Amino acid sequence: MEPTLRLVAITNCPAGIAHTYMVAEALEQKARALGHTIKVETQGSSGVENRLTAQDIADADYVILATGRGLSADDRARFAGKQVYEIAISQALKNIDQIFTQLPTHSHRFAADSGVKLGQQEVQQGSVMSHLMAGVSAALPFVIGGGILVAIANMLVQLGLPYTDMAKGAPSFTWIVESIGYLGFTFMIPIMGAYIALSIADKPAFAPAFLVCYLANDKGLLGTQSGAGFLGAVVLGLAIGYFVLWFRKIKLGKALQPLLGSMLIPFVTLFIFGVLTYYVIGPLMSDVMGGLLHFLNTIPPSMKLGAAFLVGAMLAFDMGGPINKTAWFFCFSLLEKHIYDWYAIVGVVTLMPPMAAGIATYITPKLFTQQEKAAASSAIVVGATVATEPAIPYALAAPLPMITANTLSGGITGMLVIAFGIKRLAPGLGIFDPLIGLMSPAGSFYLVLGIGLVMNIALIIILKGVWMKRKAARPELIHEQ
Repeated sequence: MEPTLRLVAITNCPAGIAHTYMVAEALEQKARALGHTIKVETQGSSGVENRLTAQDIADADYVILATGRGLSADDRARFAGKQVYEIAISQALKNIDQIFTQLPTHSHRFAADSGVKLGQQEVQQGSVMSHLMAGVSAALPFVIGGGILVAIANMLVQLGLPYTDMAKGAPSFTWIVESIGYLGFTFMIPIMGAYIALSIADKPAFAPAFLVCYLANDKGLLGTQSGAGFLGAVVLGLAIGYFVLWFRKIKLGKALQPLLGSMLIPFVTLFIFGVLTYYVIGPLMSDVMGGLLHFLNTIPPSMKLGAAFLVGAMLAFDMGGPINKTAWFFCFSLLEKHIYDWYAIVGVVTLMPPMAAGIATYITPKLFTQQEKAAASSAIVVGATVATEPAIPYALAAPLPMITANTLSGGITGMLVIAFGIKRLAPGLGIFDPLIGLMSPAGSFYLVLGIGLVMNIALIIILKGVWMKRKAARPELIHEQ
């Protein structure tokens, strides 16, 4: 009989929404089944939950790190000297049994200054994409909270409440709620830039990046037609992060070294990049952003539909992977400029792969394994609230038919979203978005989602049926399920 182990774990993923919590639950269930004790710290979109104490870590026989955006220097220091098992969070769900069997053989003693190497993970720790996703993860609560408040204000106006801004005297309640909501959109950009820099160079980079990114989006102060937008946050966040990373290596002697991080780095960085932003970077990024906005607003309908097909196909292709995240980041970043139709594609297409797979399982159960049938209801429910990851096990079992079905239906649905003029104010609750005012018009949303699901389900049944017949005829051509 295996000895009882005391385990601790950390889970995080770039967006901090789905994988973080799904893997944590899977680890807890598997540990209990094996008779082990485990405590899992989740680093998700709502912050750190179930935080591991120093005593938890000290008492642990092994540490499991299932991460998608790496660990901060402070986190790495917590596990110095412990036996650590590392795995990409994208690989954890399908290899949950392997994690526990490999603990004695694949764990290594952790050094505080060692990087977290995760092999074939979607977003490699220390990569530019990992830093960008750290910024997006921090900006999400700003745009979600702000978007819901704006939606509530709009709903109140539609119900007949007055809307009066400050220029006309005492502002109305609806105007106040809407204005507070738009603060979320205003600050999502400096927060994004600040957390990109923080991800690269830790705390000394945070304040200068925040202030400079705010400056880059202040049209009044810069005297420009447009703020630098998300492009400014990306450029300045990365530039300041890597500058501070270099700056921190300077040795000033025992007397001045303590002042480096708290005073010298923020002051020098803010001065250099503040001046550069005012005279050069801000106006340049403003012109680029203005050109992009002009292009998006004047793009011919045929080209816009083609771009919408591409975005929808990318979102559905790898279900939370790097291609999905690239398309998601583009659509999400336009919210700050009050361009909502591209993010509506995200709000429809990302629902489809898990819901379609789950529904198809009920319609044609003979095409799916017992394990896939057991997960069908969960895939439908979780998928309906914009977590695409439950579709991954279905795609892994039959990559060619499932990914083809998802990608084709996602692309066509992206075109329908644009054609029907659907808009989405902020991330929300998937199929419930129209009910809380985040997605409109509601009728068009449900119609397009319905059409997309029918297409996706039909393609899954047809393509997987063909795939299964071919597999039965020539099993050597296709990996066993």
